Amino acid sequence: MTAKEIYDDMKVSDNKKLWAYAQELAEFKRKEAKSAKIQSSLDDVDFTDTDSMRQIVFQHLLAESGRGNAQASDKLGKYLGLEQEKQKIIIQVIDFADAYIEEDIASTTEAEILSD
Repeated sequence: MTAKEIYDDMKVSDNKKLWAYAQELAEFKRKEAKSAKIQSSLDDVDFTDTDSMRQIVFQHLLAESGRGNAQASDKLGKYLGLEQEKQKIIIQVIDFADAYIEEDIASTTEAEILSD
């Protein structure tokens, strides 16, 4: 819509429609102020200072983690070395070749004891 179309629409609008325009305008102003704040904070950051940048990243990940972002929590844990120790796989070789023989020996021994 052009500015003239918006103006003409506002002239014939009721209070409900005027309130909707006011809310939309306030939202635009809020987003603009937030964007300007972010831009000014980026101008103050020295991207060559890795320690400072690391601190900023950690603060951001911590804030996102506080909002329930699981990926941020996972990344923060990995960067800080808080991840679980890798589990080692234990492979144990079991010989089942004589498994049935021992079972047969046990049953014959039981039979001999019962018959006595």
